[in-house]
Amino acid sequence: MKRKICVIVNSHVGALKTAWDLMPEWHSENELVFFAARANGMSDLHLEGKHLIPRSLKLEESIRFTSGGLSNIDVSDYDIFLIYGLQMEAFFIEQDTFFSAAVVRQSVIDSVSNTLSLHILKQIRSVTDSGIYIGHCPLPELQSVEEEVYSTEDYISGVEVMNDEVFKSFRAKLIPQPVATIVNGAFTKPEFSKGSKRLSVGDDRDEQEHPEHNRKHMNDAFGREWLSHFFEQASAGSSY
Repeated sequence: MKRKICVIVNSHVGALKTAWDLMPEWHSENELVFFAARANGMSDLHLEGKHLIPRSLKLEESIRFTSGGLSNIDVSDYDIFLIYGLQMEAFFIEQDTFFSAAVVRQSVIDSVSNTLSLHILKQIRSVTDSGIYIGHCPLPELQSVEEEVYSTEDYISGVEVMNDEVFKSFRAKLIPQPVATIVNGAFTKPEFSKGSKRLSVGDDRDEQEHPEHNRKHMNDAFGREWLSHFFEQASAGSSY
């Protein structure tokens, strides 16, 4: 039986959706339904019973377009939820930091507490025991070989602490960006941002690439790496 996966995402949907469409071999085991809106559009979602309902016509139109006609999210329909982007950023913990564990813990909590990702996570968890996974916004593209080099361990440690201090209590898990896409410990390899696609909705539905100076949005190659990693985590039943 296929796993039905609800993907709630902002403009980063381009990388994931394009990759999903290009990988039919994934479709035999998974069914992904995308609910996307630019920027912080998902802040207009609110929970009524077991349905996440858009409070604005703009968000409703975006959801209908990206989901293939659905006007809201029926939480009871899905086996797994993926909340991607939505103000969630990576957190880095230097291995030789002089800050106390209490300070690091509070910094992590502060970095997550007011995000749209956590807001939607709380709503979903209040009405279902299904698996919930979080994906932070992609690390920015490396623009120059002269950029400072960080330790990948600082990034992985940040993910682990975010899970331990925040997401574990909601029986959810933050998925790290695949290491194969990371360079200098804190950036995304440039080849994963070339040709990234915009989210096109309404009267602007032609596929358009982001401008070359855009460092934040990634392409379908990145989407393939990320989704492949996500499916592995979900299949392993990652403990929360």
